[in-house]
Amino acid sequence: MPVETLSCVRCVKMDYDVQEGTISRDFIEYDFAEDALDFETQLAEARDVKFTQTLSEHLSIGAHIVCTGTPSDDLPWFAVNIGTGDPDGRGDIAVHFNVRLPQCYVVRNTRRHDKWGIEETTAFRLFPFKMDRPFTIEVLIEEKETLWAVDGEHYCSYSHRNPSPFAATWVQVAGVRNATLKVDKIAEYPALAAPPVEVPFRQSVDAAPELSEKNSWRPNVIASLSNGVPEGQQIIIHGRLRPLLHSFAIDLMDYGREWPYPNVHVHVNVRAHVDSQKDRQLVVLNAWLGAWGPERRQRTARLVPGDKCTFRIIRGGDEWSVYANDVLIGELEYRAAPAGVKAIRVRGDFYPDDIFLCPASNSPIREEKTA
Repeated sequence: MPVETLSCVRCVKMDYDVQEGTISRDFIEYDFAEDALDFETQLAEARDVKFTQTLSEHLSIGAHIVCTGTPSDDLPWFAVNIGTGDPDGRGDIAVHFNVRLPQCYVVRNTRRHDKWGIEETTAFRLFPFKMDRPFTIEVLIEEKETLWAVDGEHYCSYSHRNPSPFAATWVQVAGVRNATLKVDKIAEYPALAAPPVEVPFRQSVDAAPELSEKNSWRPNVIASLSNGVPEGQQIIIHGRLRPLLHSFAIDLMDYGREWPYPNVHVHVNVRAHVDSQKDRQLVVLNAWLGAWGPERRQRTARLVPGDKCTFRIIRGGDEWSVYANDVLIGELEYRAAPAGVKAIRVRGDFYPDDIFLCPASNSPIREEKTA
């Protein structure tokens, strides 16, 4: 029987940033090892198709680079480079963002003294680029990393190496004929993101959604909680687990944004990749208030990859209680004023299809109905 598609699993380095890609039949027999070795040869074909902007001053924290363009069939790879030295020769590249459309993934790397480092390919969302479809890439320079967004949605991050982008003297786009570049400063990233959707309130956990509710839930979503999570209420997240489950996180934050980094009052991180042969997944609870605090770790989640799942985070008198499918999987004491929670973020291998607030019952376990 012929195979139409092949799902690939990327190498993973972060806790909850793995996404699946789909490769067409034409590339099932593609030699990825050879691809990784000679990508410079293929990129050389695009060196005559490039746009370079010299920087009048060094990049600093908050520097914002916007690149637009449209990939074409005859140039299946393109790159955004931030570097020093000769941009037309073998100058150093602090950040190399290489989009490989035939293989449906993006490589990040650094070149120093004509040698490439270790490639990074993990991402927070599915591959967003398509032939002949315009794109907008945003690059945010942060203290320790660069953040990359595509069409207003955060895509990946890349930690600074040597050389650092703070020493860069130019920015370049190669392999895109209609490329544009703009460099400025911003106060919030992604600058082109749509306003976060508001989490609705319902009278009970079983109440039907109002007609006015807009179903905008998608993977790696950030949503607003304008009135917070009042004491005695709970936030419900229905969704589906990724079949190849690695990890995911649910964060209750004080701001609905990616950067400047919000404080995270409750960080619920489920890690299926740690001792994956065990029948329960590891649950890590923590808070980020300018820095991570002490973790609370327990192997309490019993989740089935690919299945539907419901999480509840209940605000109690002194702590946050977290349930998965009506089973308590952890509690985290207040580490900041709970009234400060104003947003929720779901990131990783848990894909939400409904999020709402409602009153918390005395017990999250429903009683069986009798005839």
